[in-house]
Amino acid sequence: MMNRRDFLKILGLFALSPKKIYAQKSKTKEAVIIGAGIIGCSIAYELSKRGVKVTLIDKNAPGSACSGSSFSWINATYPKKPYSYNLFSQLGINAFHLMQRELSLDIKWNGSLEWSSAMEDQEKLIESVNELQSYPKYTPTSVIGHKKAKKLEPHINFKGNENIIFSKADGAINPKDAISKMIDVIKKNGGSVLYPCKFEKIIESNDSFSKVKTSMGILKSENVIFCNGVDVDNSFNVNFLKKPRPGVIIKTKPQKNLINSVVYGPKIHAHQQSNGQIIIGEQITAPIKKNTKDHIKRINKHFKSMVKGGTDLNPSEVLIGWRPIPKDDLPIIGKFKNKSVYIAVMHSGISLAAIVGNLVTQEIVDEVDSLLLKDFRPSRFF
Repeated sequence: MMNRRDFLKILGLFALSPKKIYAQKSKTKEAVIIGAGIIGCSIAYELSKRGVKVTLIDKNAPGSACSGSSFSWINATYPKKPYSYNLFSQLGINAFHLMQRELSLDIKWNGSLEWSSAMEDQEKLIESVNELQSYPKYTPTSVIGHKKAKKLEPHINFKGNENIIFSKADGAINPKDAISKMIDVIKKNGGSVLYPCKFEKIIESNDSFSKVKTSMGILKSENVIFCNGVDVDNSFNVNFLKKPRPGVIIKTKPQKNLINSVVYGPKIHAHQQSNGQIIIGEQITAPIKKNTKDHIKRINKHFKSMVKGGTDLNPSEVLIGWRPIPKDDLPIIGKFKNKSVYIAVMHSGISLAAIVGNLVTQEIVDEVDSLLLKDFRPSRFF
């Protein structure tokens, strides 16, 4: 767990300008990144900026797995605990502001509103906010009533709720836009992006290099970084993850502006992207395929109840993504068994992608151990 001394050191690090941190080119010559979701792309992007020759591979296509079917909420809210994880997520928000300026990312920073219908659940929300506000540092979070919430979201039916959690710093990203823009820079910096290219096995691995067999041949590198989500257990024959949990996401065709922020109601959660597309998820587990139509009908009913002026959803996409959830719910980031193999797998990849790209690059290129990552090492599982 993080002590006060470590906390002060971390704050000192983040007072530095990113230009100072990344002023020198890399001594590391190459890296292979397995998995081109938002985590893998962010790491490859940051490494390429340091002069590392990166090869980014994906068994299908960039952003085709969990990142492409994510709800895309950037947050550091109350469920993210202990404090080291919450602080990490807070700094993730800061890092995304920097990345947005670099790449003109499509992110809406209008905060989030969360509420429950049952009084017992409302009391739990308030307790969680009080716990969050006891941390040494936390994102701006307050409990507001429906009248104030209505000024932020005129089209949302809060049903007179007086215990709505407003998290001002939260955002919602278009992950496909982010992945595409990062890949453009990776290629401009001399990197390669290969797909469909499936990782098959590690042939040889030591502190100096690793060789991996893929469906497109053998790749050898002094750094092989696994960002392959739910596949990580099979890659190493380990048991780091819970049973993967599916999540359903509906993406509508562009609509008139109905939602400004991320809204997280009792039945569904939603936000609207800058192109007018509404992204909707549901609080329960995703259906098996044969029940998808009934599932969409239920979400459609909840949507029209929550959003005034909302019409039938008319989905452009219905996606079921399999989320990698570590056994203790915390990110898994760090070297695995030797210096040439690195793992970066987590459930909250959308929130953490920008900061993970920065810190993993720092660890690999500058050969330092980040205090921010101390609680998230793979070694905790064995």
